[in-house]
This record gives sequence, C-alpha cells and structure tokens, in this order.
Amino acid sequence: MDITIDDNRNVYVVSDIHNYADGFKRLLKKIQFNESDLLIIDGDIFDRGDKPVELYFEILKYPNIQVIQGNHDVWVARQIIEQFGHRKTGEYISYNTVAIMEKRLTPVDMLRLAEWIQEKPYYINLTINGRKYQIAHAQTFLTPERMFDKRKIYMGDGHYEYFIRGMEEQEQFISVVGHTVTDNRRIWVSPSGRTIRIDCGAGYKCYGKEGTLGAIRLNDMKEFYIN
Repeated sequence: MDITIDDNRNVYVVSDIHNYADGFKRLLKKIQFNESDLLIIDGDIFDRGDKPVELYFEILKYPNIQVIQGNHDVWVARQIIEQFGHRKTGEYISYNTVAIMEKRLTPVDMLRLAEWIQEKPYYINLTINGRKYQIAHAQTFLTPERMFDKRKIYMGDGHYEYFIRGMEEQEQFISVVGHTVTDNRRIWVSPSGRTIRIDCGAGYKCYGKEGTLGAIRLNDMKEFYIN
C-alpha cells in the first residue's frame, strides 16, 4: 500500500499493542488524535493482554487509523478461520485472544474479524512531504510487492538480526518496524536515522515485566509513551 501526505497532517506510528486497550486509549488522548491525523498501527494488535475486544472496537471507531498485519494478527485470523470457518489457512501459534473474544462475539463476528485482519496490508510505503518511509511489522524490503513469502515481512529473514541493529539499511527510504522489543523500552533510531524501531514492550506488561507503549510522530520525530 502507498500513502502520500503533502500537507501538515500529523502522522503517528505505534506497534505491538498486544491487547493493551487501556494504554491505547490513553495514547490517543495524549497525542490529541483527531480526524485530520493519521495513525498507523504497525502490527501485533492482539495477544498477551486481556482486552482484545475493547481494543478492536476502539480501533474500528476511527477511519483514519490504518492497520498493518503483524505475526500475532496473522495467527489470530488463521485460528479463527480454522475454528469457526472449519478450514486450514496456515500454521499459527495460539495465545489468549480467540478464547477471550469468542465469549463475547458471535461466530459470524469472529469470522468478520478474521476477514478484517486479512484485508490489511503487510507494509505501507509512506511519503510525507517528499520524505520516504516503509513501515512493516518486522523487516522492510526494496520490492515487497514481489515477495511470495510475505512471512519475511512480519517475521524477518536470515538478515533480521543485522537489520534491527541498523547494519543492513535501505537507502531508498527510512524503515519503521516493531516486532522485537528495544533494549531500553524506548523508541530506537539507528545512528544514520534510517531505521526506527518502535516496539517498546507493552505486550509484556501483562506478565509483570517492564514495558511501555511508544508512538512516534514522523513529521517531527517526537516520541510519546504510555506506561
């Protein structure tokens, strides 16, 4: 998917919310999110936390929120389709999301959720006033549209460990990714500024571990955090 912004519209990116609905709602208030802004959720909406329904419904309120599929979202959709649609769509790891949601949603609504997830892109090529970004859950690529194995985009390939250290960067755009928690639970920008990592560990708060929900405003690189 390609998005071009040629005005003063604020563009925010957050990732790895992991069912942390309360934190996400507080984040929207903190950034004063309004109808003229764009918020991109860079994957892993679901799993780990205990409020997937609340988070899902909150996201649906906003037509100016764009979602990218992360590995946990892919797995949730596959589990739903297997469990409620009675067909296989690929391997998945089952966490807690489907078990929580099926207590409150009908089978039809569950299948609609799976369809909603699978309609989302695996990456976004974003241009803000001429500055180019690629936003993907785990790893960016020069020609992701030509890749048969989309798993590399939301899980990473053999170069992933080098990529997230800023050792294999793209010259054509700035990469914005989540998936792997940053060391200090704050947004990490590589020395060159061409790799931005935004998974700040919110998904581990439910385990009593340190983590924050971090978002970045790409217009001016301002960071926002919810503990």
